[in-house]
Amino acid sequence: MFSGELVLRPIRNPFQSPKKLAGLGLAFAIFFLAAPVPRARAADAGHLKVALVSDTNSAVPGKPLWVGLHFNLDTGWHIYWINPGDSGEPPRVTWTLPEGFQAGPIEWPAPKRLGSGSVIDYGYDEPVLLPVEIRTPVNLKPGSRVALSANVRWLVCREICIPGKTDVSLTLPVRGASGADFSSSHELFQAARSRVPKPAPAAWKAQAVSEKGQFVLALQTGRAFEKDSFFPLDADQIDNSARQGVTTPLGGMRLTLKKSDQLVKAPALLRGVIELASGEAYEISAPVQSRP
Repeated sequence: MFSGELVLRPIRNPFQSPKKLAGLGLAFAIFFLAAPVPRARAADAGHLKVALVSDTNSAVPGKPLWVGLHFNLDTGWHIYWINPGDSGEPPRVTWTLPEGFQAGPIEWPAPKRLGSGSVIDYGYDEPVLLPVEIRTPVNLKPGSRVALSANVRWLVCREICIPGKTDVSLTLPVRGASGADFSSSHELFQAARSRVPKPAPAAWKAQAVSEKGQFVLALQTGRAFEKDSFFPLDADQIDNSARQGVTTPLGGMRLTLKKSDQLVKAPALLRGVIELASGEAYEISAPVQSRP
């Protein structure tokens, strides 16, 4: 699972390189300065609908409560992954929770490659649930109710990009240890969890070599792969639009990744998500060695 704060990296200046100019729209600058406006539990915004949903119909004292931001997108529109690629920004959330409740980071399902030509983004162009674990205090009283709310901000894009924001909320009853039952949104959570990258198995070995103009990422996995894709977790390390050279030697895989023209020096780690042809996705973190 990804770790860190809910806002997992600062807003990048979309004008820091020519590629970042693509599709961001002139309204972007004022979006993050506007004050949140109270809204209902679910919101129908421009080109998407967003709702705060729960995996269960109730909260249980001291047990994790899984909630999620469910985005339904108009056809042809998309939102962004934690690393948006060459343009855009991921959804951001600010929580308002009862005393003793704590929200974890967003669990990001594996994305799609979006766009064409020299500008490639990472995100979602179909309905997507972004799950979040809420830790609950042990002193909750069964029979009471708890209200959760979140201010959500996003960038939704097609040929143009439009910033949006809303407040969403959810009220749940508190029940005893045996009282929680799955909600009507449970299948959404199951689908999202199947797409959230898992930690790489302990037996896997990952190593990257920094060569002139490219990284060579080698994985020793003990199994054969037909096809895979690499999604970088850190911006401006690889050229997102370049073809990823993939070979599958016995017991592993080897990827050749063109370096980004924004890369100043080779990173200590090459972090990312490997998605297999089966749909399985794994986090990897490969130490980088430099080669003349």
